[in-house]
Amino acid sequence: MKRSNSGNTVIFGLSFGVVGLLCAPQQLQAASATQSYLPQQLDLALGLEAMTGDTKYSIGGNAVLANGTRTTELSPASTLEWPLDIWLAKIDAGWTFNPAWRVNGTVKTNLSDPNEPIIDRDWLTSSMPQRVDVYSASDVSSLDALIIDIDLEWTFWQQGLWSAYAGAGYQHQKFAYKGGSTVQHSPSGLTGYNYSSGNRTAVTYDLTYSMPYLLLGSEYQLTPQLRLTGNLSVAPLIGAEDETLLLLRNKTTQGDLDGFACLIDLSGIYYLTPWWYLEAGLHHVWIDVEGEQYQMLGDQALGKIDMEAESKQTSGYLSVGYSF
Repeated sequence: MKRSNSGNTVIFGLSFGVVGLLCAPQQLQAASATQSYLPQQLDLALGLEAMTGDTKYSIGGNAVLANGTRTTELSPASTLEWPLDIWLAKIDAGWTFNPAWRVNGTVKTNLSDPNEPIIDRDWLTSSMPQRVDVYSASDVSSLDALIIDIDLEWTFWQQGLWSAYAGAGYQHQKFAYKGGSTVQHSPSGLTGYNYSSGNRTAVTYDLTYSMPYLLLGSEYQLTPQLRLTGNLSVAPLIGAEDETLLLLRNKTTQGDLDGFACLIDLSGIYYLTPWWYLEAGLHHVWIDVEGEQYQMLGDQALGKIDMEAESKQTSGYLSVGYSF
């Protein structure tokens, strides 16, 4: 189910707000010339974000069957690719409770579903491991995405227009997919693998990342109205859990993974008045995790196999905010 109407509503709302700000009374403009443009104790902003990227996971290598037998499978034996080309609505809040300390929080949820398909590839024959044996593509019928981020920042150095800060934070990501209209075939010519699911839901996929991180950043006051900010965050101890339901095969897989993530943020804030501002920015997240996938057919355990996953997410956003 596409949600382009909600996206249009948000775009219209942001446009209306910007126009209203640019048409503010002359008295407000005169007041802004005599007051500081630095943010006040509390900042609230509403924005629209365009994300592009994907999550890819693969299984293969070391495996343990349900009876305890250890085997070595092809690597990779199977890969899945989940698209992340979506629009999100975002709400930001920041509280500067003294000149050196600040708390920030962000909540994002998707307004649209990806147009790209879910891709599944399987390798079944060891004689030609580079050749894909089974390939399927499924449309994303729905996606529910939720991203929550909170951090604490400490400004430890300031010299003229430059300042530097460090901090710690936590980001939670959850994605829940449903895919259908699956079309499957065998590129290598194996028989019995040509299939079409029609309009039925064929696969669901739930993925959760838990990412505590440390950050280091800098700010530069380019003009009285314009402030530039950039920071790098490192998350060396993240956890990830996923569950895939292959409904047409009555198969369930669950992954338990951990690893590393890197987050980069660049933004600029322009104060239209002492209180209203525009913020534009770029955001990139790279996640790399590995662990084990547990498999079941119906209620029967099949065993476990090595698993690894990678997610790349790049976003651009525009927000309208107010400083109290």
